[in-house]
Amino acid sequence: MKSKLLAGVLALGLAAPLAFADDEKIKVLSRNVYLGADIFPVLAAAQDPDPLAVPLAVTEVFQTAQATNFPERAGALADEIVSRKPHVIGLQEVSIWSTQIPGDFLIGNPAQASDVVYDFLEILMANLEARGLSYEVAASVDNADIELPFVAGITAEGPILGDVRLQDRDIVLVRKKVSYSNALSGNFTVNGVVDINGVQASFTRGYNILDVNVKGADYRIVNTHLEVGGSEPFKSLQAVQMNELLQIVDATSSDTNPIIMLGDFNSDPRDTPFVSASGIPGLDGLPLVPPYLQATGTGYGDTWLMQDKIRGEGLTCCFDDAVSDETATLSSRIDHVFLKLNGSELERVKVKVLGDSSADMTDTSNLYPSDHAGVFAKIRFDD
Repeated sequence: MKSKLLAGVLALGLAAPLAFADDEKIKVLSRNVYLGADIFPVLAAAQDPDPLAVPLAVTEVFQTAQATNFPERAGALADEIVSRKPHVIGLQEVSIWSTQIPGDFLIGNPAQASDVVYDFLEILMANLEARGLSYEVAASVDNADIELPFVAGITAEGPILGDVRLQDRDIVLVRKKVSYSNALSGNFTVNGVVDINGVQASFTRGYNILDVNVKGADYRIVNTHLEVGGSEPFKSLQAVQMNELLQIVDATSSDTNPIIMLGDFNSDPRDTPFVSASGIPGLDGLPLVPPYLQATGTGYGDTWLMQDKIRGEGLTCCFDDAVSDETATLSSRIDHVFLKLNGSELERVKVKVLGDSSADMTDTSNLYPSDHAGVFAKIRFDD
């Protein structure tokens, strides 16, 4: 894979309140809705020789996904959308959880699990409709599709193994009367692959790109969810994915319409360039630039820092896995709304972090809407 290395300049700043007149041109929201559990314990269990290590770890992950109760959290997410009414919403981790009991994983998984437990998109859309809002799926991409065994029950003879399947999607919703065209969705060329009990599980990531027209003005919208950062090989993967995304956007976009690029980039403004030690052929020893710096180094402004008044840090990640700890605090800013003006004159931008306070927790089970905060931006251009 060809890699054009990108550089950027880190801009530092504080946070801002949201205040705006009602004549803003476009309102956008980026929201990682949280698949419901941390799946990394399964990867750790894959290193354990005990044949039940993976099923037990998967069982715990699935139980956590049920306990974090997306149907309830979806109501809180829908309330956020009702209060802001964004024209465009970029969603990440729009999951489908399915089961198959008894499972067939141990005999080669000839049939995929298809008994749907949760379809996050269907649940969220029903909540929006119940609140009188009309949104349409304008773009969708299927990402990781992973099926593994779990303990579905216990008998005198031993555990009953079923299969649980997790399907991941990135989706763009547009509000009623917002026209859209030229939708392009896809998966990145390079993704993380992990061996789990002899099965090569690909943690595929993706993106959505489309044009929207809001109040007579055209915009290019990009939504994505990059690989996690931190350690190798993940931070190298996310750098390569961002590089690919920017090249695709550049090759498929007009140079006259503003580009609004939003999503969970898993990259904080404090990230710094590094030399890859990922073990991935062709990358080891190469200097790489983290996604945030790639964006700001190629003409995209960080809308959080483009505000007239900046107050606070705008942190978006992450609450505890159970999303139930009222004392939990956010520690990084990895969800962003980037803006490339392409010659347009910006009049004002206002950005607000949503769902970042214990006051935003659900009434019944006391859950945060997600393990991430959302990023809502109002952007107005000079006519």
